[in-house]
Amino acid sequence: MKFIYLFDPLCGWCYAASRGIQALAKTHQVDVFATGLFANTGKVMDETFAQHAWANDQRIAQITGLPFSETYRQKILLKKGKFDSFNLTMACFLLNENAPSGAWLPTFAEMQKARYVDGLDTSRLDVVQMCLRDWCEDDVAFELADSLLGDCEFIDKTNAWIKQGQIFAQQFGVSGVPSLIAEVDGKFVNVPSQFLYQDIENVVENISQFLKSV
Repeated sequence: MKFIYLFDPLCGWCYAASRGIQALAKTHQVDVFATGLFANTGKVMDETFAQHAWANDQRIAQITGLPFSETYRQKILLKKGKFDSFNLTMACFLLNENAPSGAWLPTFAEMQKARYVDGLDTSRLDVVQMCLRDWCEDDVAFELADSLLGDCEFIDKTNAWIKQGQIFAQQFGVSGVPSLIAEVDGKFVNVPSQFLYQDIENVVENISQFLKSV
C-alpha cells in the first residue's frame, strides 16, 4: 500500500493535514506533488480575501487545535502583500528531490509554522531561503538552496512537478487540496482528507481500516 499526496504550500487545510501526512509517511511510501493551486496567480492579499482566509483559519484551529497567531494575521493577512505559493513550492520540490517524503515533510511543517505562527511571509523568496537554511537537515539541499531557488532550469523542473500533480488531480477526479490517493493492489482509492487531521494519534490505523471497507 502506497499513497499520492497532492497539496499547495499556502493551503490552510494542508497545514491542518501536516501532522497526519507526516505520520503516514513514516510507515508508508508517500509520493508528494504540488498542484500549483496558489502558484503564479498574481493574487494580492486584499481585505475580502484576508477576511475569508482568517475565518477559514479559525475553523481549522477549532477542528485541529493548530495555532494561527495574531502576528500572522497582522503581518500576512492585513499587510496586503503578494499571495503566491511558487517560491515555497520550489523549496518543497528541492527537498523532495533530495530526500524521501518522510524525511522532508517535517521541514515543510516548520515552514508552515513560520507563516501561521511566526508571521513570516513565505511568499517571498528570501524568506523561503532563510527557512531552508534554518531548518534543512539535508546537507545537499542546504548547499543547493541559495543557488537553485530562482534559477531558470530549476523553475522549469518545479513547474514540471506541478504539472504532474495536476495530471494526477485530473486523473483521480479531485479539484482541491489536500488530496490523498491510496494505491492498493494496483487499484487507486481517494481517501477523505479529514483522515489526515482528525484523530491524529490513529491516522495510519484509521486510513487502513477505511481502505479495507471500500
